[in-house]
Amino acid sequence: MTALVRLWWLVAASGLTIGSGARAATASGQAAATIIRPLTVVATADMDFGTISHAPGSGGSVTVTPGVAGAQFGGGASAGCAGADCAPAHAARFAVKGEPLRNYSIQLPTSVTATGTTTTPGSSAPALTVDHLAVGAAGGGGQPRLDAGGTGQFEVGGTITLPADLPPAHYRASFAVIVSYI
Repeated sequence: MTALVRLWWLVAASGLTIGSGARAATASGQAAATIIRPLTVVATADMDFGTISHAPGSGGSVTVTPGVAGAQFGGGASAGCAGADCAPAHAARFAVKGEPLRNYSIQLPTSVTATGTTTTPGSSAPALTVDHLAVGAAGGGGQPRLDAGGTGQFEVGGTITLPADLPPAHYRASFAVIVSYI
């Protein structure tokens, strides 16, 4: 009997199991992460529709297009001045920094509301809509991409619609631009 107890202790100490042919299998896994530079975006120039005039009793629209100098006028709207007297109309400009050679996306609202302050005492300025917001990446073409130095640029244009008989006023609107790696 002592020989049988010794045999049982030898089997238990060796890790063998009596009556079971199965053994557990083990493996090792790894976890990895790559950290890249965060994206940053900064406005370098605001969208400017310029100084606008419109024919009495007539509304109109003004469009600034990414990558195109100046503005396009529709309806009764026209440039209110020209040359050195006025700042030129242009799209908003943004600078992006992040991980070199990475693609990114740009998100814009569909429209924003511009509020005005009249230049004529006693009158009020109605809110105006800036819509058809559009992006143009530097270099044109498809997907925006950071260069080898990790920088990129893009422009945002849009259209402002003017109702008939709009009083003289200064208008401003803010809009959010979101850039994300893709």
